[in-house]
Amino acid sequence: MNLFNIYVLIGIFGISAIVSFLLVKYKHVIRILDEPNARSHHKVVIPRSGGIAIFSAFVTGVFSLDISHDYWFLAPLFIIFVLGLYDDIKGISSKKKLLVTFFSSMLLFFLGFDLERYGHFFGHEVIFPLWISCLFFSIACAGFINAVNLIDGLDGLASFIALIILSAFAYLGLKWDDVFLFNMAVLLGVSILGFLVFNWHPAKIFMGDSGSLSLGFIIVLLCVYAIKQHYITAVSVLLLAALPILDTLIVMVRRVVNKQNPFKADKTHIHHIILKQQNRHVVRTVLLMGVWQMLFTYIGLGFKVRDDVYILILFLLCFCLFYFSLTPKKRRKGYHVS
Repeated sequence: MNLFNIYVLIGIFGISAIVSFLLVKYKHVIRILDEPNARSHHKVVIPRSGGIAIFSAFVTGVFSLDISHDYWFLAPLFIIFVLGLYDDIKGISSKKKLLVTFFSSMLLFFLGFDLERYGHFFGHEVIFPLWISCLFFSIACAGFINAVNLIDGLDGLASFIALIILSAFAYLGLKWDDVFLFNMAVLLGVSILGFLVFNWHPAKIFMGDSGSLSLGFIIVLLCVYAIKQHYITAVSVLLLAALPILDTLIVMVRRVVNKQNPFKADKTHIHHIILKQQNRHVVRTVLLMGVWQMLFTYIGLGFKVRDDVYILILFLLCFCLFYFSLTPKKRRKGYHVS
């Protein structure tokens, strides 16, 4: 990394931090606010406009470093950001968010970030026809983007988890001397760090859906790029970004088992349960979940197998372990626990 790039990164950090500061200072003017409710862990009005700081800093960095890749990938990212910002201001149903993220993922597919190979199982490579691949790709990407949105439930949690995942892609960029992958991961990481100064507990600002959805989308983009370059396999993403995926799957399965709406918001996410076990100590909960994600990411990077079925089995075992250890017995039997 040359001296110019270091200056750019310092500037990106500054942009993110300054914009975050201004969003906090003028929160009652901007009026993108998070009012306390039954699911909140805060008791005062806090701005949820931090995604503006992350997005503006990241996009500035992309153009400043002149990343050598087609800039068309910014089009679906912009759609995702606007979707999140609209949700932060006006509110939108989870089904509509899922639909828009689905079509944005489809747009990403046709912009060149596409996949047709999905791993080796029992000695055979799984290759989907174009239309099946596009459908599966869009569903999987939309699911992950919304998974990052769902894990954003504690001060600094989504930021911290995203930084750990991004560190894996920065490492892959260094390992394979891939400037695009390294710069993208570091740019987003630095943009998050500037925001995290004000988002760490006790948070003065939340990233909101504009931030969490954008983070999810950029991580998806990096995953797909790394898979296409054969740095990782499609299945290894289940470990590299395990915590958001596990959290969403566990919550969805638990709601279906209890005959509840799988899209209805509640306080049964992993971070809610761990927070209760940690006597509502937010920082300890965030750090504990960060350690888990570090472990998963480390395993995902170091898992050297020719057959992806082993990674899939490991992920399923982790799912079962988390599900049964973090689901109260009464809830598993179908009773509702408030």
